[in-house]
Amino acid sequence: MKLAVLLADDQLSTKILEKTIGLCQAFAEAPEITLIHVINARAIAEDVEVGADVEGNLAFDAEKLIAEKGAVLEKAGISYKTAILNGFPAKEVNRYAKEKALDMIIMGHHDLSLVQKVTIGSVANKVVQQAECPVLLIK
Repeated sequence: MKLAVLLADDQLSTKILEKTIGLCQAFAEAPEITLIHVINARAIAEDVEVGADVEGNLAFDAEKLIAEKGAVLEKAGISYKTAILNGFPAKEVNRYAKEKALDMIIMGHHDLSLVQKVTIGSVANKVVQQAECPVLLIK
């Protein structure tokens, strides 16, 4: 079984990893885990000084985040792969899931206000609507 765990730099990622470890331990055969973080350099580039290496800095932070979270899996005896994607999160996660023939996407879901849902939407909602595989949402 091929699982992808979508990580963000928030406290929910810890809970997502705890649930993922429990799920992995329930399988008879260890699943293939990929930790994913999506950066979107285009979304913040206009707020940064000219000449700054936005994409490089975001990629460095993403690698650091994945290494920190991956250490939790390693401590539990679970091996993993990594993927840092660049673009709009829902679109990139679903593209990756299809390309790698994933069996499940595991990700967090934040409660949004009605205004937030209408104006910015929810990455989790978009992933669920567009995914071709099951999506496990952790709150």
